Amino acid sequence: MRIFRHFCSKKHYQNIDDWYRAPLGQHLFDDLKALLDPVLATTFGYHSLQIGCSSHANRLLDCCRVKRQFSLGCEKEKVDLQAYPSLLPVANDSVDLVVLMHHLSNTTEPHAILREVSRVLIPEGKLVIIDFNPLSLWGVRHFLQSWLERVPWSGHYYTARRLSDWMQLLGFDQQKHYRVGYMPPIYRESPTRRLSWLEKGLKNWFSFSGALNVLVFDKNIAPMTPVRHRWVTRKLLAGKIARPSVGHGMKYDK
Repeated sequence: MRIFRHFCSKKHYQNIDDWYRAPLGQHLFDDLKALLDPVLATTFGYHSLQIGCSSHANRLLDCCRVKRQFSLGCEKEKVDLQAYPSLLPVANDSVDLVVLMHHLSNTTEPHAILREVSRVLIPEGKLVIIDFNPLSLWGVRHFLQSWLERVPWSGHYYTARRLSDWMQLLGFDQQKHYRVGYMPPIYRESPTRRLSWLEKGLKNWFSFSGALNVLVFDKNIAPMTPVRHRWVTRKLLAGKIARPSVGHGMKYDK
């Protein structure tokens, strides 16, 4: 019973943004930012869009070289753009970077959202997907407590392999796969400090068990002209060539 209390929080969070302001969420966010800073520092362009955790977008993307950064959310949030992620009011091929943070796991239409992301991204645009890893201690807790429907253990945790398969069907190339956060999902600080050896052991020996999956994709460029196979032959003219009627009766006709 005493161990179970360490895993429980008396406070119920309204959304994932509020949870990231709690001590456990702040610890995880700091690890995430330290990993993403070098990745985003080499990302250039004119427009970026973050979907999910919009209140943390400015801090997460402060090292990004994209000039104009926008966040998307619902009406209750302070965001730059209010819209449904499955119906983005954005022109085709106009966004250089899209960040999907904890949104696919909390929606009933992940495929529609990914298709919209593919539509608005420019060729060779970058997509970053951040979500919880089901193959971790956090995934075990989600399995045990998802029925409570409490943040952040509600929703659906997708494996990295499943997300990669979806993006491959949409024509994306996976560039990187990072795993972030090896601390146990415990709210109290004193047990977390005592289990620091567990965090180091998981990171060194079970690197697949990070709390977050961070997947980086690039949008492919489709060829503009179809490539014809060598074994396909094409007849230019069918049948015999007709002789011109002009000059009929000359020597070559005899």
